[in-house]
Amino acid sequence: MSMPERYHPECPPDAHKVIRPPLKEVHALLCVKVNDTEEANGMDNVCDILSLMNKKPLIVCSEKMKELIKASAAQAEIEPEFVVVHENNKASISYADGSVSNTFDYYDFADIQKDYLKHLEEKCLICLDTMSMFTLRSISTVFPWDELLANQFLGQYIKARSELTDSDIKLLEDVRYGRFDALKVEEESKTAYQFLRLERKLFLQYPTEDD
Repeated sequence: MSMPERYHPECPPDAHKVIRPPLKEVHALLCVKVNDTEEANGMDNVCDILSLMNKKPLIVCSEKMKELIKASAAQAEIEPEFVVVHENNKASISYADGSVSNTFDYYDFADIQKDYLKHLEEKCLICLDTMSMFTLRSISTVFPWDELLANQFLGQYIKARSELTDSDIKLLEDVRYGRFDALKVEEESKTAYQFLRLERKLFLQYPTEDD
């Protein structure tokens, strides 16, 4: 697993934030779509990546992946909870104790993210893919304080994502799982490098509340 470590400066909590109340509140819950193809990356590695998203990640996946994730959860120190998708763009959360949440509106942004920001203030479930999860989660922490900046970051992300080729996506996956040196990405692909650069900038600069 090859995501960079965040710096942990010895400064007061929330010192990275603007000293004023947030203008908006994020009520949406972010979940991650984990496709069956992720099994090829090793489930311990997949769960390590999910742990960087959240220590209690919300996951959309098949029954097969659900069991594989649960089997590797302890080593990654995560407590996954699974999203059950219903008809008519609704979903609920299935908790470890067997209980089920109320029903939420469900937005699948695993492929197209242009309307992402406008739903953050809703009490809903937003599904992201593993390619977008770190970048869009970081943007969600910028949004309450500076909507214009969040929109700028989102535009940069959508542009960088749209320019990726299939080989770029494979390269970025190899970087994420430690099979390729991140420092050599620019030599291989300028478009993959731009995506990686933006992801890591936001991942490092805008930690979430549970970091």
